[in-house]
Amino acid sequence: MKNEENRLVQIHLIAALTWLLFGMFAGLSLAYRLISPEAAEFLQNIPWLNFGRMRIFHTHTAIFGWLSNGFIAFTYYAVPKLTSQPLFLPKLARSNFYLTQLAILLGGIGILLGHAEGVEYAEAPWWADIVFALAFVFTILCSIGTIFKAGLSSQLYVTLWYIILGFSFTALNFIMANTIVVHVAPGAAGAALSGLWIHNAVGLWVTPMGVAIVYYLLPVILQKPIASHKLSLIGFWTLAILYPLGGSHHYFYSPVPWWLQMMAVPLTSALIFVVYTVVYNFFVTMKGSWSQISSNISLRFLAFGIFSYIITCTQGPFHALLSVQQVIHFTDWVVAHAHLALFGVFSWWIFAFIYFAWPRITGREILSQKWAEWHFWLMFIGFFLMYYIPDTIAGLMQGFTWLRGLPFIDSLKASQPFWIPRAISGVMLIIGVVLLCLNLYYSQPQAQKNGSATV
Repeated sequence: MKNEENRLVQIHLIAALTWLLFGMFAGLSLAYRLISPEAAEFLQNIPWLNFGRMRIFHTHTAIFGWLSNGFIAFTYYAVPKLTSQPLFLPKLARSNFYLTQLAILLGGIGILLGHAEGVEYAEAPWWADIVFALAFVFTILCSIGTIFKAGLSSQLYVTLWYIILGFSFTALNFIMANTIVVHVAPGAAGAALSGLWIHNAVGLWVTPMGVAIVYYLLPVILQKPIASHKLSLIGFWTLAILYPLGGSHHYFYSPVPWWLQMMAVPLTSALIFVVYTVVYNFFVTMKGSWSQISSNISLRFLAFGIFSYIITCTQGPFHALLSVQQVIHFTDWVVAHAHLALFGVFSWWIFAFIYFAWPRITGREILSQKWAEWHFWLMFIGFFLMYYIPDTIAGLMQGFTWLRGLPFIDSLKASQPFWIPRAISGVMLIIGVVLLCLNLYYSQPQAQKNGSATV
């Protein structure tokens, strides 16, 4: 049973990295088109590869293909260990792997063929949504079913609390986005619910699953318990209660009712206390162990993801100030912020999990520590120095240009110098992920790597 669970984790990680590369090549093609007016015409005469469809395909593969497969792999790894129970319905979980990839593939094909629905982060056509919803229900059955089978409701470690929150709330959120928003709610009402879906897809799927990874990995890698179980539960319940209500901050200065926009301001601002509670718990746990990040690549990705988490979750409440929104709304600042969250935080935590779990599920060590170092530094330099900082500056240039009432073309000219390193960063990030894939593919049995006979 254990080998079957390990194999299940392994194939979900392979699928996650495969979808990540597809998404990154799509993102690189978008970044290239921004570097000059001539480059903007690249592939535009091929309908299924034009900018609009490729942009949607990029987010689809990143969220559903990369992040979701990574979170499912972590769930199948952590839940049996934390409950001391074998995975519930393992044969269903194995079959469901193929159903999940089919759903993501159908969604991607539908998007490229022009059948996208008009809901951000949920553009896959309805026939792909049905397959994905079914696959997601089966995943819930296998993962949450294992927790319920264990009967440990009064003794659950916080990682399991976050997993339960992520799966249960996202099931409801996904149904709402693909039924009410798409087919029922009109105009501004639909926009408000769309904002709720976007907000909660990040805050109540990606965030709890990512934080669950940290709460699991940090004590295991450092070989000491989390600093405060009470603080971990405070962070959990405040996230679960406060986060769902602030989604209308995505629609400041829009036709959405003003009272709804105003309600989002204090609710969003309060989230900074939620985040700092969680981060403080992480930092106190790491006290006296910071030196380990130089030698432990998994811990390093984990720690730098935590720093990015502080930045992105400080920006979020800051964005809720209307004076700030006047400058950054619809600019590349928001694009940089979204990438900091989904790539700079949660993708780094999945990288940490991959480096941690791969030897344990395969019995094979990564081929080269140098390749792992190259992967980390290409990620760090390529993302933070070549993407995040330039794109944030581009957003400020755009916002202040618009506030001055200058022609729109002036904002494009002001942004162009900062879009060039953005394209270069895409190449660096792809090379980094390819190195990771090669490191895993050519991994060696642990005993052989150490020069001794295999036991």
